[in-house]
Amino acid sequence: MWCKTCNRATNSEKCEYCNQLTEQDIPLEVFWCDSCHTPIIKYATDIDRNVCPSCKQPIRYLCADLRPVFPEERLLLEIIQNKPLAYLENSVWASNNRYYINGTPITITVSFYRKLSSAKIRDQLEEYKTENNYSFFHADMERFIELNRTRFRYLVDEAYAFIKDTACAYPRENMVISFSGGKDSTVTADLVTRALGDPALVHIFGNTTLEFPATIEYVERFRGENAKAIFKTAI
Repeated sequence: MWCKTCNRATNSEKCEYCNQLTEQDIPLEVFWCDSCHTPIIKYATDIDRNVCPSCKQPIRYLCADLRPVFPEERLLLEIIQNKPLAYLENSVWASNNRYYINGTPITITVSFYRKLSSAKIRDQLEEYKTENNYSFFHADMERFIELNRTRFRYLVDEAYAFIKDTACAYPRENMVISFSGGKDSTVTADLVTRALGDPALVHIFGNTTLEFPATIEYVERFRGENAKAIFKTAI
């Protein structure tokens, strides 16, 4: 349990010091390892919270939460800074309006977007599109997952337990997976299929006819790679 008032861990539902109700989840913190060049996720109560689990070097606090910046967004960030492809081989992450380039924060304000017209930004996105590849990004994500594998496995196990517990209330033939073609629904489809051990679960894709062509293309490719799944498209 965790007391938000005292910022301390406890085994009690009430903090022994302030008598406030505690929460079950212990907060996580994100650190940066300058040696491994990747974020490290630690619990606030970890004894070795200031040490990298891989190289054993000291790490520094980064933020409470963050997300990876995909190459398309990274290119947009570079263009509005007038630095196209400057971060192509850098580890880029974001939290709200703050970006982290190899662990160094930069804040993007509205003023950045006012420097260039939307037409100019669009032209540059098209100009540098072919040079903007995923090679470094994929390697960066693999390194991040490897160094945070304990946290990753915890999240997967937690998701499996929730899916199995929820599925017990319904007959298998009544279960469907809503699939939009985005990252979230792709992960959800994979987790549910693995947790229930049933690759033939029905996937429902709602084609509003407003989807991007790339989304339709991805859905078709996903359908092919998951041939046992039953896909139904609603228009």
